[in-house]
Amino acid sequence: MLYVLVIALVGDLRIEHTLLVLAVVALATFGPRARAFLHDISPYILVAMGYDLVRYARSLFVTADRVWACGLRNLELSTFAVAPGVTLQDWFQLHHSPFLDLVFAVPYTVFAYLALLYSAYLYFTDRTRMRRYLWSFAIANFLSFVIWMALPAAPPWYIRAQGCEVSMSALPSAAGLLRVDQLFGMHYYESLYARASSVFGAMPSMHCAYPMLGLLTAWRAASWKTRPIHLLYAVTMLVGSIYLDHHWLWDGIAGISLAAVSVWLSGRLLGEPRSSSAELRSTGTLEAA
Repeated sequence: MLYVLVIALVGDLRIEHTLLVLAVVALATFGPRARAFLHDISPYILVAMGYDLVRYARSLFVTADRVWACGLRNLELSTFAVAPGVTLQDWFQLHHSPFLDLVFAVPYTVFAYLALLYSAYLYFTDRTRMRRYLWSFAIANFLSFVIWMALPAAPPWYIRAQGCEVSMSALPSAAGLLRVDQLFGMHYYESLYARASSVFGAMPSMHCAYPMLGLLTAWRAASWKTRPIHLLYAVTMLVGSIYLDHHWLWDGIAGISLAAVSVWLSGRLLGEPRSSSAELRSTGTLEAA
């Protein structure tokens, strides 16, 4: 309620803020089970509020002289160039296809929704792991907020379109996903990315961090059947972030590293799961995704 009051005082109150307050108050008053559910999903609520507030912080901390632009491209060229002066992103811009556009558009479309659906699935199958996943999710997001302020970074598509000059008035772009819009004659990705809060938040890549959070928190519990699904999702997202011209490979490495640190920190915060591997195996939890 305090958060929504602050938003109202700055004159930016929206319908989703009112709905958030109503949902939290309802869960807090409906009974013990509803309050327990609210307690479990509180990290997700904190992330939603934090992401909303970071829009205001960016205007204070992110300035043109602090944005890492061509320096990041030069780092990419010195470490992962496929030819002199050619980055992986450059190569993919010349070697793309409608089929690959669709393949990599899928994880980009569902990644935020999938985090919520995965949490809901774990709520009914493994609440201990759900808490670990959601606290890892929250820690990773709040660390990314700090990094976005401390080290604002331009994505590959921006350098391709604008060069090394940094303009704070530059508009976000869907980059390679615009090809999917053109393929189907729609404006979905164009409209979606037009609402992005900032252009200069490439480092770290949270697109790459989210699949790793699921993979690392599920590593002990996942079976040989489900672990490859987590791995495939993580690899597809990493390659897709480069193919679609949204991220440098270093952004993806930073996102993966951030996920690993966040999972470790959540383990320190929550402690080790009380269920042993043998107990999980006996209850069939090892077969859960």
